[in-house]
Amino acid sequence: MTTAAQRPDYSPQPPLARRPTTAVGYVCAAPDAASAALFADWCQRRAAADGWTLTEMVSDTDDLVPLTERPGWQHVTKLLTAGSAGAVITITRAMIADSTRDWGRACDLLQNLGATLTTTGAACRTTTPQATR
Repeated sequence: MTTAAQRPDYSPQPPLARRPTTAVGYVCAAPDAASAALFADWCQRRAAADGWTLTEMVSDTDDLVPLTERPGWQHVTKLLTAGSAGAVITITRAMIADSTRDWGRACDLLQNLGATLTTTGAACRTTTPQATR
Protein backbone atom coordinates (compact mmCIF):
# COMPACT_ATOMS: atom_id res chain seq x y z
CA MET A 1 0.00 0.00 0.00
CA THR A 2 1.34 3.46 -0.92
CA THR A 3 0.99 6.44 1.33
CA ALA A 4 0.06 9.95 0.20
CA ALA A 5 3.72 10.96 0.48
CA GLN A 6 4.71 8.17 -1.94
CA ARG A 7 2.11 8.97 -4.62
CA PRO A 8 3.23 11.01 -7.60
CA ASP A 9 1.89 14.56 -7.75
CA TYR A 10 -0.43 14.85 -10.75
CA SER A 11 -1.74 18.29 -9.86
CA PRO A 12 -1.74 20.67 -12.80
CA GLN A 13 1.33 22.87 -13.01
CA PRO A 14 1.13 26.47 -14.19
CA PRO A 15 2.49 26.99 -17.69
CA LEU A 16 6.02 28.28 -17.90
CA ALA A 17 6.12 31.95 -18.73
CA ARG A 18 8.01 32.81 -21.88
CA ARG A 19 11.10 34.70 -20.80
CA PRO A 20 11.63 37.60 -23.17
CA THR A 21 14.97 38.03 -24.88
CA THR A 22 14.03 41.03 -27.01
CA ALA A 23 12.23 44.21 -26.11
CA VAL A 24 10.77 47.23 -27.83
CA GLY A 25 10.83 50.66 -26.24
CA TYR A 26 7.63 52.71 -26.27
CA VAL A 27 7.25 56.40 -25.43
CA CYS A 28 4.40 58.84 -25.76
CA ALA A 29 5.76 62.37 -25.60
CA ALA A 30 6.12 65.53 -27.63
CA PRO A 31 8.77 65.15 -30.33
CA ASP A 32 12.10 66.44 -29.06
CA ALA A 33 15.42 65.07 -30.31
CA ALA A 34 17.18 65.45 -26.95
CA SER A 35 14.39 63.69 -25.04
CA ALA A 36 14.13 60.96 -27.67
CA ALA A 37 17.84 60.15 -27.28
CA LEU A 38 17.55 60.19 -23.49
CA PHE A 39 14.47 57.95 -23.51
CA ALA A 40 16.16 55.50 -25.87
CA ASP A 41 19.20 55.39 -23.58
CA TRP A 42 17.03 54.71 -20.51
CA CYS A 43 15.15 51.93 -22.33
CA GLN A 44 18.46 50.46 -23.51
CA ARG A 45 19.80 50.43 -19.95
CA ARG A 46 16.64 48.77 -18.67
CA ALA A 47 16.80 46.13 -21.39
CA ALA A 48 20.44 45.41 -20.61
CA ALA A 49 19.69 45.13 -16.88
CA ASP A 50 17.16 42.40 -17.65
CA GLY A 51 19.35 40.65 -20.21
CA TRP A 52 17.19 41.70 -23.16
CA THR A 53 18.11 43.18 -26.53
CA LEU A 54 16.30 46.41 -27.35
CA THR A 55 15.31 46.01 -30.99
CA GLU A 56 13.34 49.18 -31.67
CA MET A 57 12.07 52.44 -30.17
CA VAL A 58 8.48 53.38 -31.02
CA SER A 59 6.83 56.67 -30.20
CA ASP A 60 3.51 58.44 -30.24
CA THR A 61 3.00 62.12 -29.54
CA ASP A 62 -0.54 62.41 -28.17
CA ASP A 63 -1.34 60.73 -24.86
CA LEU A 64 -4.95 61.94 -25.08
CA VAL A 65 -5.61 59.42 -27.86
CA PRO A 66 -6.73 56.07 -26.39
CA LEU A 67 -3.81 53.66 -26.24
CA THR A 68 -5.21 51.11 -28.69
CA GLU A 69 -5.82 53.87 -31.27
CA ARG A 70 -2.27 55.24 -31.24
CA PRO A 71 -0.30 54.31 -34.40
CA GLY A 72 2.90 53.64 -32.47
CA TRP A 73 1.16 51.39 -29.97
CA GLN A 74 -0.51 49.50 -32.81
CA HIS A 75 2.97 48.92 -34.26
CA VAL A 76 4.17 47.65 -30.86
CA THR A 77 1.33 45.12 -30.65
CA LYS A 78 2.08 43.96 -34.21
CA LEU A 79 5.72 43.37 -33.25
CA LEU A 80 4.63 41.37 -30.21
CA THR A 81 2.09 39.36 -32.19
CA ALA A 82 4.72 38.55 -34.82
CA GLY A 83 7.14 37.42 -32.12
CA SER A 84 9.64 40.17 -32.96
CA ALA A 85 9.72 41.25 -29.31
CA GLY A 86 8.77 39.70 -25.99
CA ALA A 87 8.74 42.78 -23.78
CA VAL A 88 7.77 46.44 -23.84
CA ILE A 89 9.77 49.02 -21.92
CA THR A 90 8.34 52.47 -21.30
CA ILE A 91 9.57 55.40 -19.26
CA THR A 92 6.58 55.91 -16.96
CA ARG A 93 3.13 54.43 -16.57
CA ALA A 94 1.67 57.76 -17.70
CA MET A 95 2.94 57.09 -21.24
CA ILE A 96 0.70 54.01 -21.36
CA ALA A 97 -2.22 54.87 -19.11
CA ASP A 98 -3.50 57.66 -16.90
CA SER A 99 -5.00 55.38 -14.25
CA THR A 100 -4.13 52.21 -12.42
CA ARG A 101 -7.15 50.54 -14.04
CA ASP A 102 -5.96 51.42 -17.56
CA TRP A 103 -2.41 50.28 -16.71
CA GLY A 104 -3.88 46.96 -15.59
CA ARG A 105 -5.77 46.66 -18.87
CA ALA A 106 -2.58 47.29 -20.83
CA CYS A 107 -0.77 44.66 -18.74
CA ASP A 108 -3.60 42.18 -19.38
CA LEU A 109 -3.48 42.89 -23.12
CA LEU A 110 0.26 42.27 -23.23
CA GLN A 111 0.00 39.20 -21.03
CA ASN A 112 -2.48 37.76 -23.54
CA LEU A 113 0.18 38.35 -26.20
CA GLY A 114 2.74 36.56 -24.01
CA ALA A 115 4.71 39.77 -23.41
CA THR A 116 6.15 41.58 -20.42
CA LEU A 117 5.51 45.27 -19.71
CA THR A 118 7.86 47.30 -17.54
CA THR A 119 9.05 50.83 -16.93
CA THR A 120 12.58 52.15 -16.74
CA GLY A 121 12.01 52.94 -13.06
CA ALA A 122 10.74 49.50 -12.05
CA ALA A 123 12.98 47.39 -9.85
CA CYS A 124 15.56 45.54 -11.91
CA ARG A 125 16.54 41.91 -11.62
CA THR A 126 18.90 41.13 -8.78
CA THR A 127 20.41 38.07 -10.45
CA THR A 128 21.99 37.61 -13.82
CA PRO A 129 19.79 36.03 -16.49
CA GLN A 130 22.13 33.02 -16.67
CA ALA A 131 21.73 32.35 -12.94
CA THR A 132 17.94 31.98 -13.23
CA ARG A 133 17.87 29.54 -16.11
